[in-house]
Amino acid sequence: MNADDGMTMPVRGVDARCVSFGINLGDYHLTQQQGSTWLRAQGERVLNTNEMTLVGQHNYTNALAALALADAVNIPRASSLKALTTFSGLPHRFQLVHQANGVRWINDSKATNVGSTEAALNGLQVQGTLWLLLGGDGKAADFSALTRFLQGDNVQLFCFGRDGDALAALRPEIATRTETLQQAMELIAPQVKAGDMVLLSPACASLDQFRNFEQRGDQFAQLAKELS
Repeated sequence: MNADDGMTMPVRGVDARCVSFGINLGDYHLTQQQGSTWLRAQGERVLNTNEMTLVGQHNYTNALAALALADAVNIPRASSLKALTTFSGLPHRFQLVHQANGVRWINDSKATNVGSTEAALNGLQVQGTLWLLLGGDGKAADFSALTRFLQGDNVQLFCFGRDGDALAALRPEIATRTETLQQAMELIAPQVKAGDMVLLSPACASLDQFRNFEQRGDQFAQLAKELS
């Protein structure tokens, strides 16, 4: 059960069969130490998330849930931790597609709605600047929920596609408007520095300019490798 989601709690109460995971609470939870995030299992600190290929708080809590399930069926802990340090994620789902010169390029093209992009940004930790790519066909969605993630001095916003203007209006002073994803990436690439993250998490469908979100993600991955 998810300690952060009351809807997952057993209606008849918690008993010895119940195992919980969560961000700060639960049998399996995240803990901070010396600027790093760790997975903690049953009171034991077991893995520094810096050793994982996956990034993002939502992926770390997914890892906790997977670890709890593996422990429950007695999969050797060493095997579980090896899997967590080698699994790179499913294509287009907050997938690290390229890393060079200390810059991470993340393809989250599957984020075709505001809620998915919120999940990607929630708790995201970036040492340098976050270069966020938003755009496409929002299908009349309300983008305002994203505004709280665009605060601070370490965010640069690049907006493209049909609803690029509406997305750029979320915080105009940090927004750059382009027609296409490629144009945005060509502007970003010369500016990135070690510690930065370039994240495609569009909050929109792709059909205004692409066949599907997979084609959009593939273009992002190809350009990341070419431009860096």
